[in-house]
Amino acid sequence: MKTTILARLGLAGSIAAIAAMGLAATAAHAQSNVTIYGLISGGVGYVSNTGGSKNWQALSGTNQNPRWGFRGSEDLGNGTKAIFTLEAGFSIVNGTGAQNGRAFGRQSFVGLSDKTWGTFTLGRQYDTIHDYVGPIIISSNGVNIGDNDNGYNDLRMQNSVKWVSPTVSGFHGTAQYGFSNSATGFRNNNAYSFGLGYKYGDFDWNAAYAQYNNPFSGTNNDGAIANDYASPLLIFSKSATRANVFASQQRIFATGGFYRWGPALIGAMFSDVNYTYLDNSHLHLQNYNLTLNYNVTPALVLGAAYGFTSGKYDVINTRPQWHQVNLQADYWLSKRTDVALTLNAQQAAGDAKYAQLFGYAASSTKRQMAVTLGMRHTF
Repeated sequence: MKTTILARLGLAGSIAAIAAMGLAATAAHAQSNVTIYGLISGGVGYVSNTGGSKNWQALSGTNQNPRWGFRGSEDLGNGTKAIFTLEAGFSIVNGTGAQNGRAFGRQSFVGLSDKTWGTFTLGRQYDTIHDYVGPIIISSNGVNIGDNDNGYNDLRMQNSVKWVSPTVSGFHGTAQYGFSNSATGFRNNNAYSFGLGYKYGDFDWNAAYAQYNNPFSGTNNDGAIANDYASPLLIFSKSATRANVFASQQRIFATGGFYRWGPALIGAMFSDVNYTYLDNSHLHLQNYNLTLNYNVTPALVLGAAYGFTSGKYDVINTRPQWHQVNLQADYWLSKRTDVALTLNAQQAAGDAKYAQLFGYAASSTKRQMAVTLGMRHTF
């Protein structure tokens, strides 16, 4: 019957009829909403040494990685809501999809949110490292080498169920489990993470733990971690002693927080990362970060950060180290648009042979510097 009516109305009538049905649905569910949102960021950059050569580049995500998505909720009554998020990443310089071309690779989940019991969600989601200590890494305007602690959120946990508690007396917690979805066993590319946070006034401190088991399994590379783990940006996901041998397990513990002191936001973080590889070699990394962001005016924010990474390979018995400094001046033209000038400089030390800032090919020496000028707009 609906098909016959639309056919008689023609194209214009069809559009009007669909719009009318949409308005009727909206009226019937006045407590539902869907938001379309996004972020576009890009600019130009100079790097002092990539494989022995300096380079000027057009860059995507200079201020923040571009994304767009849908976010929605429906009030079910008695303090309970149905919620969902679908979020896609992309490159602004060539328009290609990020996260290995996934339609909604950044986030895709659905669940229930309740004022008393917290929030339960299912899908491809951020883990607790991102939720609890990732903001400190992001505020530093830099990334620990190879994003070894996932502070920059290169790894999402898919096939995952996640519970976020309500806040009680300043405390809140999260538990998450990512299924392997494999008939060969629960540990054949499964993952889990936990987080605990406390906020009181201007003080905010958090701790998180994540463990990825067989994260790029040869028999199940689309489990909880999937092919994100094979990204060339993650320079420690493979063994240093044998090519194309991935980690059989990665464990991350991180703790850190912020203190706001007038116009200044002070951050500190420590993370401890352990890799066990399929060739039975091991890598232990520890990252130390200090950040300071200062509002000179409501529109101008200056940022400075220092990061130190210390490592130990047991098989080849080397102790690589990296020092990194990040500086940024960020000017907000409006509430939704800003421009930023950022400098990142890294010095390899100890047994480390090369510097390698995140997102760039390794330097041919122990030093590397990158300067970027970028713009960000949110909608």
